[in-house]
Amino acid sequence: MAAMAVAAPQGAAAQDVPPLRIRGPGDQVRSVVTAEHRGYHAVPASALIGLGWSLESRDGEWLVRHPSGTTLRLVEGSPFFHWNDDLRQLVGAPYVFGEDVYIPVQLLLDYFPARLPEAYTLTGAAGEEPTLRVLDPAHWSGSSPGAATAPRAEAVAPSPVEPPPGATQRAPGAEVPRVVIIDAGHGGRDPGTTGASGTREKDVALAVARALARELEGVPGLEVHLTRDTDLLVPIWRRGQWATDRKGERPGIFISLHANALPGQPSVRGYETYFLSEARTDHERRVVANENAPLAIDREDGTDVDDPGLDFILKELRNLDHQHWSALFAELVQEELRGVHPGPDRGVKQGSLAVITNSLMPSVLIEMGFLSNRDEERLLNRETFQEDVARAVASAVSRFFRRYPPGQAGAVGRDPAGRVVR
Repeated sequence: MAAMAVAAPQGAAAQDVPPLRIRGPGDQVRSVVTAEHRGYHAVPASALIGLGWSLESRDGEWLVRHPSGTTLRLVEGSPFFHWNDDLRQLVGAPYVFGEDVYIPVQLLLDYFPARLPEAYTLTGAAGEEPTLRVLDPAHWSGSSPGAATAPRAEAVAPSPVEPPPGATQRAPGAEVPRVVIIDAGHGGRDPGTTGASGTREKDVALAVARALARELEGVPGLEVHLTRDTDLLVPIWRRGQWATDRKGERPGIFISLHANALPGQPSVRGYETYFLSEARTDHERRVVANENAPLAIDREDGTDVDDPGLDFILKELRNLDHQHWSALFAELVQEELRGVHPGPDRGVKQGSLAVITNSLMPSVLIEMGFLSNRDEERLLNRETFQEDVARAVASAVSRFFRRYPPGQAGAVGRDPAGRVVR
């Protein structure tokens, strides 16, 4: 796998960011310089050497090995990485700064204690900076973590790619059905997030997906499909590909329905709509990581070994104009939800969401509310509210198709309210 070419970022260094505290056997404490060059906390890859890991650069990748036999494979510029055979995602991508490669501190604070509990644990009272504790003396190097500079992986620019076959614009005035693919997020043994009262994201998503299908079915000129209409686990990479195949050369859109959660912040509520682009904020990166979590289940099932990864995402952003149309559709969804949702409009967001990556058409992912907020959990459970959301999204679909694809002319049917769409 070729690494993406990444220019060294410019700007302030890491001196204003609190260091990561690491406590070793015998209560020895060391601090690792932490940077925030890209908007998320990161540490030099060389810090891992002091924790017993070895680093190797091979074929544009970082191979990071632990004495326990655990092997990590990271690629510069991609948030996706492998923990042994499991595909996982970080809040940000490893990147080059100066002569070192930086890795999101999330790897040390979240993954190390959870996946290697015999070697690491996380300590620190509420409100204090977390401390990573190294339990095995064999994994505590005499050198200070982060003091040495690890060899830098050579960045290889991606090879030129041919634009994949997308939707061909129809001739003006041609009566070609428009395709709407509705994706109920998660499903089967992947419940998604769960509310305090036990409400599961997969159930809310399916209920709204069915209601949206009912709103759109029977509208002249529309063809409606669901990626799942039962409690079924559909591999995340296959949803977009299936939608693309089903749409064919006709104009179409892809809508993925989800519910949000923010553990530890039960007061946060509201709705937001995502389109495919690089995440800009910690919140966007967190949502992306949560919604891409089913990649791990796909990997366990052996269903999606050849996932496209970030290279494919960036290829689509370069070669297709779907990003512009997806952003427009997301704005229309937010406008329509404003009329039925009592929570705050959290705006249009963006991120490298796997489920909409390979749907070669305008695509959005809608977070309909926060299950971690008790009021919105009750709201998302109400059938009347689910139907209101479905009608609002259906209205956004109708408004969108008045402008897409470019070059269309004449009436193309009626919207769910019976109004002529021109």
